[in-house]
Amino acid sequence: MDLILDLMPEENIAFDVIESGKTNEYYQGQAEHILKHIDTNEHYFHFISTILKNYHILSDEQKQKIIKQLNIPPVIKEKIVIKEKIVYKQAKKVNLNTYDDY
Repeated sequence: MDLILDLMPEENIAFDVIESGKTNEYYQGQAEHILKHIDTNEHYFHFISTILKNYHILSDEQKQKIIKQLNIPPVIKEKIVIKEKIVYKQAKKVNLNTYDDY
């Protein structure tokens, strides 16, 4: 989609222009405005997946705030270790003649 938008002349794009260098409240207000115009879950899904493209550049603190807001439970990884007793078969002892048969 980014490539398509880059190829189109700006006068043909029907999106609102979001200015840079504004306050956090400005961007929050823009997001609320956009959310009011999203009418289906499918559209909301595509909007969120597009917005989260740059999620990896956020700080850990910002990511934790988003995770808390989304109410995502922590992932607990448990490693189950089962120890089995290894039974070695004892080799039969060879009875060697200890006497000389000559």
